[in-house]
Amino acid sequence: MAKQGWILRALSTVTSRSRKKSAGSCADIEEDDEEKAEEPRSVPCLPSAPSSALFAQDAFSMPSVGGCVNIQHPHSKNLLPEEVVLFEPSVEEIFADRTGPRGTRLIFLNTPLSEAEVQALAALRKEWATRRSGRDDLPEFIRLSALRVLQHKKFDVSRAIDLIQTCLEERVRRLPLQEADILQDLSCGAMYWHGRDRKCRPCLVVRIERFADLIKDKERCVRMTIFVLEYAIRYAMVPGRVENWVVLVDCENLSDVVSFFQLPTMCLTAKALSQTLESVYCCRMVWVKLLNLPTILRSIVQSVIPAEKKKKVCAIEDPSKELLKYFEPNQLEARYGGTRPDLKPHETYPFHFFPGCTGSPTASGSRRIMTCESDRSTASTESGQSTAASSEEVACLANLEPATSLHHLTGRKFHEGQLWDTSVRDRWSADATKSSLTWQAAQVLSAMLEQEVLPCCTMQQWKELAACEGTKKQEAPAVLLGSQAVARSKEPAEAAIPKERRQLSQTDIIRERRTELISL
Repeated sequence: MAKQGWILRALSTVTSRSRKKSAGSCADIEEDDEEKAEEPRSVPCLPSAPSSALFAQDAFSMPSVGGCVNIQHPHSKNLLPEEVVLFEPSVEEIFADRTGPRGTRLIFLNTPLSEAEVQALAALRKEWATRRSGRDDLPEFIRLSALRVLQHKKFDVSRAIDLIQTCLEERVRRLPLQEADILQDLSCGAMYWHGRDRKCRPCLVVRIERFADLIKDKERCVRMTIFVLEYAIRYAMVPGRVENWVVLVDCENLSDVVSFFQLPTMCLTAKALSQTLESVYCCRMVWVKLLNLPTILRSIVQSVIPAEKKKKVCAIEDPSKELLKYFEPNQLEARYGGTRPDLKPHETYPFHFFPGCTGSPTASGSRRIMTCESDRSTASTESGQSTAASSEEVACLANLEPATSLHHLTGRKFHEGQLWDTSVRDRWSADATKSSLTWQAAQVLSAMLEQEVLPCCTMQQWKELAACEGTKKQEAPAVLLGSQAVARSKEPAEAAIPKERRQLSQTDIIRERRTELISL
């Protein structure tokens, strides 16, 4: 009981200290609920951030997607499979906690907006124009996230603009992040993507015990977190279909690696990380499951979680049973009740993705993996041996899986999508008609534009759209062939085209080359 009292006093000290920090700090960018009753504050003009701390161009022109650059390690060969790019979200997956026709929005892009949401966006642009001498177009780095920012701030325009300022300071000024600069921290295995839930949402695993060295340096932690999240937005999301992630926070061995004397400092860093997840990347996280919490802490944490957030954040007593309600077994490590090998710190990056997250694997290799891993675990258990997989086993199992990812056919534009703000329809409608849309979104857009817009429901349709995008693509992504990454140029070189094919149109050539690459 004395130890419990000490922990409560330490947490109280952390809370007291954090409240005294500047409102512009990443650790305190989410205000208390009581602020909703305050009078609207004056909104300062956003300063132009120094270019030395940002990309080479003006801060307000920074793209909203693509913050992690120069990635040299190969992506997972199941990073973006067919079931993800064609996923059709239900109404419950577009809106959470529905108490009426709508609830909390989860899907924001390539989908129709309500009249109230459009009016809120117009009010935000109007307020922005007042502060920017009549220029009502929002900064590029926040344009597609404007509705997320508004929803996170309860549609308070002044507070939303404050959050835009925070995103500029806490996210944009740190970009771009080079893989080589973050690689050492990624190899600690403290934060990594591993599989998807049954709604195709990537799963972020946070291992607290592996933060032992990182947690003392808040800047390193925040930079690594931003890189990991930017990676998912750039490569693992599909606008209008999959725009969110889920989080597992593993507190195993917490009492062994966390000194009670360092608890206040570590809690402040943890608060900064949680606020980065919750505010800078707002409305992306669907839920958080706290795993392996010591009994004394579990009761404390459960008691301090606000009632309105208990559906979003909860402590789980038995992960191996609870998590299988949300995941297929082949998407989870064995320590969480899945069939995948438990990963050592250096094995967590490049990130691991697998086919069959919705429960119907399209690749027979995925079923073979699950069978082989299950047989291995059973045999090991019967013989009394450890079920932990070695690095060689991990590599062997991975090689059995056929490549299913389509990420090499997509560019940054594909992962950006469009925000269907009907008050400025001319800014996005042309691109929207050429996007991969769900059936419902295509129906609404057809009525809105008074022209037929086809949904994308098959791989043939998707590949045709990807081929059209390829002719305009400004970047050359890497195509994974085995374990090598082969850079593709924007257009096929003349010398590389056989003579008998040179009479074909450029679009036909590109489509044929894409088909050849897919077959490999």
